Amino acid sequence: MSQWVLVPKAAQLEVGAMTGLSTAGQHIIVYRTVSGFYASERRCTHQGADLMRGYFDQDIIECPVHQGRFNVRTGLALSAPASRPLKTYATQVVDGEVYVAVEPEPKRG
Repeated sequence: MSQWVLVPKAAQLEVGAMTGLSTAGQHIIVYRTVSGFYASERRCTHQGADLMRGYFDQDIIECPVHQGRFNVRTGLALSAPASRPLKTYATQVVDGEVYVAVEPEPKRG
């Protein structure tokens, strides 16, 4: 079951900015676009580069290592060498605060 996690200071992001969040064993980027907030996994699906170091413009994040591009709204891989989509997360704004829905990591053992 998903739980909503507050993204500190995300509501203060300007359009075209992004911030990172680590919670429940997941590393997430929250993006602010003209149309709202979106979230995806932080690692490129090609070779795991940190997308927080990438170039973000409008609805596209570009990997800083191999320039694979992804749509931040859908996670869809748009250009090689990226071929698998990013995992995306639901977002919501409540009373001016931004939240991301995350799945807790399953317990081991």
